[in-house]
Amino acid sequence: MNSLHQTTSSPSLTPGTDWQILSELELALGFDTQSAIEAWIMETLNPLDLNADFMRKVLKSAQDSATRASQTGISTLEFEHIHMLALASKDYSSKGSTWGFFRIEKMESLPDGREPKGHSIEFYFYREE
Repeated sequence: MNSLHQTTSSPSLTPGTDWQILSELELALGFDTQSAIEAWIMETLNPLDLNADFMRKVLKSAQDSATRASQTGISTLEFEHIHMLALASKDYSSKGSTWGFFRIEKMESLPDGREPKGHSIEFYFYREE
């Protein structure tokens, strides 16, 4: 497995939801997560023209979550990668909005059980009214 895999594409709707995938990042356990996450967050969220304080909150949340997940995975050998996903509500406009976000963390594995489990961290960005 590569130590870093990033997917950034045109936003696409997640089937059966009102959320668009903005970008994905997969990191192998033990990879330099801090700098990789910072680059990924900046590239993913830059087009939304977010204020610096909000960007710092998102970055800190992502880095803290990845650090906790890495420490758990290394000490217990429960999983081999961290998968990060950034989503936005389908009605988002790229500039001039006030934004909020929430984070969901979960363990993931393929149904056939052949692949090692991973830790998934999802960020959902929405416009505040």
